[in-house]
Amino acid sequence: MRRLIPTYCCALLLLLLPCLLHGAERLRERVYLSTDSEVYVAGDAVWMSAWCVDAATGALSTFSKIAYVEVHSASGLVQTAKIALNGGRGAGRLILPDTLPTGNYRILCFTRLGASETGFDPLDGARTISVVNTFSADRVPDGVRIVPHAPAAAPAADQGGLEIGAEPAASGGIARIRVTNRGMQAAGFSLRVRHDDGIPAPAGGRIGDFVAQNRRLPAPAGFAADVVPEYEGEIIRARVTGTDEAGRRAMDGKYAFLSSPGSGENLYTEAIAPDGTVTFFTTNIFGSQNMFLEIENPGRDNVCHLEIESPFPDLSPGEIPPLQLSADYAQALELRKLAMQLERNFDADTLYDALPVHEHRVFDERDRTRYILDDYTRFPVMEELFVEFIHEVRVRRVDGRPQIQVSTTDYSGHRSFPQGMALVLLDGIPVPDHAKILAYDPLLVEHIDIYSRTFFFGARSFSGIVNFVTYKGNLPSMQFEDNVRIVDFQGCSLPLAYTCEGVGAKYPDYRQTLYWHPMLSLAPGESMEIECKTPAYSGRFEVFAEGLTAGGQAVSARTALEVVR
Repeated sequence: MRRLIPTYCCALLLLLLPCLLHGAERLRERVYLSTDSEVYVAGDAVWMSAWCVDAATGALSTFSKIAYVEVHSASGLVQTAKIALNGGRGAGRLILPDTLPTGNYRILCFTRLGASETGFDPLDGARTISVVNTFSADRVPDGVRIVPHAPAAAPAADQGGLEIGAEPAASGGIARIRVTNRGMQAAGFSLRVRHDDGIPAPAGGRIGDFVAQNRRLPAPAGFAADVVPEYEGEIIRARVTGTDEAGRRAMDGKYAFLSSPGSGENLYTEAIAPDGTVTFFTTNIFGSQNMFLEIENPGRDNVCHLEIESPFPDLSPGEIPPLQLSADYAQALELRKLAMQLERNFDADTLYDALPVHEHRVFDERDRTRYILDDYTRFPVMEELFVEFIHEVRVRRVDGRPQIQVSTTDYSGHRSFPQGMALVLLDGIPVPDHAKILAYDPLLVEHIDIYSRTFFFGARSFSGIVNFVTYKGNLPSMQFEDNVRIVDFQGCSLPLAYTCEGVGAKYPDYRQTLYWHPMLSLAPGESMEIECKTPAYSGRFEVFAEGLTAGGQAVSARTALEVVR
């Protein structure tokens, strides 16, 4: 999405990018994913922190703005997620389906640019997790071995200069943990405090191994020429369906809209290509959304619609080692099962801290004129609003069809109506046929926002925007054409930290994770102290931090926190 940028500049940039990236030193992106644990029960949340690096230098890559996460079993893809990247760093979480059979799973994380490399190894930066389904006896085929006592994996040695200290704390109280950067470079890291219940983690998945592997990468064999790097955000591809080849060709050059209900921030429009495809250049869409896909004026005899193509290539997870399961873990797994159920049923907003999101602002409130309709006489006909008191908007007939126009004001204060078409929205969703909005019941509308300047959306421009916002915010009573499709869209996971600051007395406290923060940083010689609430039970908890320095060196440190009654 390139608003307020001339179309020819965007086209030139897209033409130059492949040339720049196909040079001798083409960027080779790799992604490392840190998680809050390596062992889960089915239905758990997996908390993630991502580092996207330039494999040639080891430093963070600031290019790609989104990373893709795939969770695989030996039988195939079972879960996906998207992580927004800002300066090479990102965070999110995914929920493991509660139907997953017991076994080991592999998590792959990559950018579209990185995966475009010929011979790209998706196991570079991958990690293996164990999942136990405490509700079902199902197991991954040939993926579980019953052993009397599985040996615990030896933890890796600390590296990179991070130092962690934690004093014993009383159950139901506050634990204080101090992290110090003794190194010579700034370090960014994730930090977790989690119950050490003795269940061994699968081998691998260490950031030191990731850094070492990147240093040994062979020379690139080539890159896919048709991959457009996602330097602004996710590139969403859709295809015209529901019609024949002639119908798809008839859509060539027509415009398609992608939008979600709300303020209009998630609004994109692009032209349909001759092969019936359309590519939306977004600046990342967050959260699960109901996305509207609409073709503008497809023609009465051509009933067709758009379908979004999956961005997940379903990469090979390689050979996944079997899970070694022992009856010794039964009590610990029951505790995890209870904690997972209680956490999912508890008010999540009191547990999670939303981290800053790199937002784009399409509409500047300083340019907005808002009319709250309850402040005026209510009229039963929409067009009467523009006649009686909303003087920035008028309706004219163009080629026999009604067209809503928005006035602009020049430097002398003179108001005029340009001949260009305004963009009309209902709860943030485009309504290209202005006759529909003129026939809409104004008593359903709470307020009308008007933006009186020219907006550029891709190769399209509009002379002003009018957004009709209803009381319910979900387009009540609006009837759309057959070419409109509403689809469930998986946007980028919201970056969250888990501090449990809001855990109250009514919550039966069997938490496994006491603290998780995906994006902390310390300058050389700097220290920080964090506080986390301890659970109602006593036990040993692992405090673990891992990350990268500004120069791309691995850092990690761990210690034990004793919680006593």
